[in-house]
Amino acid sequence: MTTSPRRVAGLLVALLLTLAALVVPRAHAETGASGSGRAVTVTPARPMAGERTRFSGRIGAKNGPAALERRKGKRWVTVARGKVRNGKFKVTAKVRKPGTYRVRAGGSTSKKVKVRLAAQAAQMGVGAPFVAGLPRQALATLTPARAGRVVSLQRLTGTTWSTVATGTTDGAGVARIPYAGGPVGTASYRVVGERHRGSAATASAPQPVRTAASPELVSAGTSASEHSSDPSVSADGRWVAFSSESPLLPSDTDDDDDIYLFDRVTGGLTHLVAGATGHVNSPILSGDGRHVAFQSDAIDLAGEPGYDYDVFVLDRATGQVELVSTTAGGTTPADDDSYLYDMSDDGRVVAFTSTATDLVASLPPPDHTVRHAYVRTRGDISRGLDRVGLGWSDANVFGLDLSADGRRVTFQSGDTDLDPGDVDGSAIFAWDVAVSGTISGRSNLTPDIDADSPSLSGTGDVLAFTTAEALSAQDLNGARDTYLRVAPGSFVLAGPYGAAGNPGGTLSDDARYVTMGTKNVLPGDTNGGQADIVVWERASGTSTLVTRAGAGASGEDQLSADGSVLVFGSAAAVAPGATGNYDVFAVVMR
Repeated sequence: MTTSPRRVAGLLVALLLTLAALVVPRAHAETGASGSGRAVTVTPARPMAGERTRFSGRIGAKNGPAALERRKGKRWVTVARGKVRNGKFKVTAKVRKPGTYRVRAGGSTSKKVKVRLAAQAAQMGVGAPFVAGLPRQALATLTPARAGRVVSLQRLTGTTWSTVATGTTDGAGVARIPYAGGPVGTASYRVVGERHRGSAATASAPQPVRTAASPELVSAGTSASEHSSDPSVSADGRWVAFSSESPLLPSDTDDDDDIYLFDRVTGGLTHLVAGATGHVNSPILSGDGRHVAFQSDAIDLAGEPGYDYDVFVLDRATGQVELVSTTAGGTTPADDDSYLYDMSDDGRVVAFTSTATDLVASLPPPDHTVRHAYVRTRGDISRGLDRVGLGWSDANVFGLDLSADGRRVTFQSGDTDLDPGDVDGSAIFAWDVAVSGTISGRSNLTPDIDADSPSLSGTGDVLAFTTAEALSAQDLNGARDTYLRVAPGSFVLAGPYGAAGNPGGTLSDDARYVTMGTKNVLPGDTNGGQADIVVWERASGTSTLVTRAGAGASGEDQLSADGSVLVFGSAAAVAPGATGNYDVFAVVMR
């Protein structure tokens, strides 16, 4: 049968309409997805792989089901379903792959949105060793930040990781995990961000962390049969320097005093200035532990050829030793003994006494038989603190102390010519020290008070000192006690009051904590009237007896900047391994 031209034309039209019906809906979906739909909000904006993620926004459909689709090549694949209510859609999905997504509901399609996945990472921070029996914090930082994520602190035993404590992240992704320490020694620890809203767990790299005892013997070594003393602690409590007559390490081959550095984080002990041909002792640490000031009578140390004592500073980063007690020109060692007292936290300012005559250019020179006080900004010249007119004090000077910032220096002297009429036995004087090293404004901080043993707060605005005078109505014992000078003429009695008094007194930087010695028999005291160390908190007025073990006096107490770590010397067996001679210890207070 022959088909007419009109019929052929009709069939062609029908075929074209059929093809159009098949193509137009797909083209409409693409057009709507790219232009006519509304934006999609993705929460979180960059999800972790597998994390439940919310896609939300408005769409043309009023109510009904909604489908979340991901583009796969040229096709759209449904990956999750949700609902539309009153024109608003919400679909939750575990997003496992990055890519382009959209939401379809009824005949409407949202705009396309590109989703990128966030890579997970975990970091552990432990700024100080754990302490057996004392809660500390391990800091865990997870990225991306998610509030409320559980984080586990894990310790490796053999080949097995065991959770020892847990915490929860804040909005910044940080978890502070309290932990009271494991067995004393070093073990590997890590933090693990547990599975969160469908995401995988993530672990930090293992990190060796030490658990220390408290109290802890610091002056332990291969042979600790002699005295160790003169402890100094860095601002953060990590580093402890001290002197020892004992050869604590094989590098110490002489019978002279040497200085050692103990790292509380690793438990490592280092012999400093090894090979010096003489005594090296009385170390003072800078705040970060990088610089170590000390005194020595060694010959040929930093160009010093003599046998008198001089003051030096070691830069641990470079190994360079600098002679501080030099002549006014700065090139020749002083002509007599110099003794170290203190150094500022930045290692820049050093305070010392000396019987030398040539440290400053002066007429007449100071008397060889009297200890005079000096402050020196390294790289500058020494400046005499006990000058009287064109001359010098005729009384020995002791007890120098610098504020942590190096802006104020104090010393004690009994010379009435330093401040006529205001010295009662011994007074404490202060100078302000400029950044340039110049000094100005000498003042008597304890006029008409017989005072000694000064210790300054971090900025020098609070002074701790010892006196037998009753500066408080509560003080009726007639013994030497520790006071704080908080303002001119304003004094606070520190410590647990008792008949035997509480002399000494060193301050934390913020003047909140004060250490002192006491012969009062306090609760928990096992050595009777022998000297013990007490830490007194100014805000609450409470006292903590630190040295509780066995016979033997304790002293030389020093606090870290925030008062959390106390170092001291003691003849008592305060911690296992003590020799009973005189050792150096560290106690974590909180």
